[in-house]
Amino acid sequence: VHDGGLITSLVALASAAGNETLWKPLNHAVLVACGNEDRTEIPRAGLTCLLKLIQTLGEEYMVLLPECLPVLSELLEADEETAAIARDCVDISEDLLGESLE
Repeated sequence: VHDGGLITSLVALASAAGNETLWKPLNHAVLVACGNEDRTEIPRAGLTCLLKLIQTLGEEYMVLLPECLPVLSELLEADEETAAIARDCVDISEDLLGESLE
C-alpha cells in the first residue's frame, strides 16, 4: 500500500470497468478500509484510494458520493494527516459538483 501500487491498480481497474455497478463494491471496500480503527495507515490508504478514484473518474464517480459523505465527515475530525486527505476528497468533489457539500 505504501508504494501506491495497490491504489494505482485499483484505480486502473475502476477506470477500465467504467461502470457504476462495478464501482459500487469497490467503493464499499474502500469505505470499509477508511473506517478501520486498528491501524491509522489503513484509513489513510483508503482515503488516498478514494481521492485517486475521484480525481480519475471525476463527475461519473459522484453518483457514489452520498455513500462516501458519512465516512468523509467522520474523517475530517481525525488526525491532521488523515483529515487533510478527507478535505482534499471533499474539495475536489465540490469542484466537480459545483456546489458546497457542507
